[in-house]
Amino acid sequence: MRFIYYIAVIMLVFSGLAVYGLFDTRIDISEPFISVNDRIISKTEFEKMSRRKPAYMSEAQFVESIIDQQLMIQEAIRMDIHKEESFRDAVETFYEQSLIKILLDRKLDSLSVDVTEADITKFRKWTGYRLFLTKFIYPGMKDALEKTNATEQKVAADFTALSDHVKFAALHMEKGEYSRPKHRGMQGVVVYRLDDIQPVTATDTDADPPESYDTQQIKQLLQDMKKEQLLEEWTRNIRQSADIWRKK
Repeated sequence: MRFIYYIAVIMLVFSGLAVYGLFDTRIDISEPFISVNDRIISKTEFEKMSRRKPAYMSEAQFVESIIDQQLMIQEAIRMDIHKEESFRDAVETFYEQSLIKILLDRKLDSLSVDVTEADITKFRKWTGYRLFLTKFIYPGMKDALEKTNATEQKVAADFTALSDHVKFAALHMEKGEYSRPKHRGMQGVVVYRLDDIQPVTATDTDADPPESYDTQQIKQLLQDMKKEQLLEEWTRNIRQSADIWRKK
């Protein structure tokens, strides 16, 4: 899920101007703002494009980037690249990824989560501990639910040295308990078990000190993790309610 989301973001950033210039053929010649050969960009059209202007660019730099984009588009059309099957495939992929990105953005914006003082207090407390976990890697969700065909790895690390996802999972486990199964791309489905937790001494830690986490940083991290958890549950519910068939 996250892989698709990030790919969609990258495609939007680097392809937005090019796709807009290629498919938005409406021309307001009453207020021309930029002209590149036979391509006229009106002031109104430029203002719409400007909504995607990177913050680090001045308006003059943005205008130059549009001119460069239009020159590349015109050259690609001259070479009939837009008629090639590979181009049509790329456009279809961009269209689908754009739909997914907008859907995910709207869903994330609609999610409301609450981070309590107890959550923040527990996070701060655990920054002074070292965790001992067992990481179970399963080929698929069915194996994870049935606890079959697992590959095991032992993990021992300071709480502050763990990834955000493992921190969040650990905060919701007691000793001996398991985390929720979570898809991890090519890894498969990952589950953690909390085996032990021990106080960290000043001589054996190489992670960030507890004071490096301010309250707002902790709150934002927990909010993001809670939203991602709700998003995964929402996605799983969609999948469960769908009529899916695959050839065996």
